[in-house]
Amino acid sequence: MSIGGIGAALSGALAQTQRLNGSANNVANHRSTGAIPAADGSVQPGQTQAYQPQSFGQTAVTGANGQGQGTRVVARPTTPAYIPEYQPDSPDANADGLVAAPNVDPVSERVDQISSLRAFQANLAIIRTQDDMERSAIDTLA
Repeated sequence: MSIGGIGAALSGALAQTQRLNGSANNVANHRSTGAIPAADGSVQPGQTQAYQPQSFGQTAVTGANGQGQGTRVVARPTTPAYIPEYQPDSPDANADGLVAAPNVDPVSERVDQISSLRAFQANLAIIRTQDDMERSAIDTLA
């Protein structure tokens, strides 16, 4: 059984909301820094862990019958997670004066945010159109 146009559009709108929230988190934390982690990813006690930015992929969801059921967003850690930045005055700086800055490009994040917003608006337009069509059909039958 298919979830129909409204269900697919709601699924798409939710996916875009998740992408937008994740991108906003990346931008909000793009200037936060932390200690450069050891090979196992740990930092020394008392040091700050750097923010782990995420990237987002959108995939189609299919039902048991192979019919489309909507879409979903999958978050993945950005690799590399950080870039070394010279801040010798930071309490988290290593012996070389380097800290871990999140690997976030604010420009590409903004482009992703605009893309997510436009896709969200398109999904809402589908919901409105479906609603208008159903109202028209009900009015015709009444």
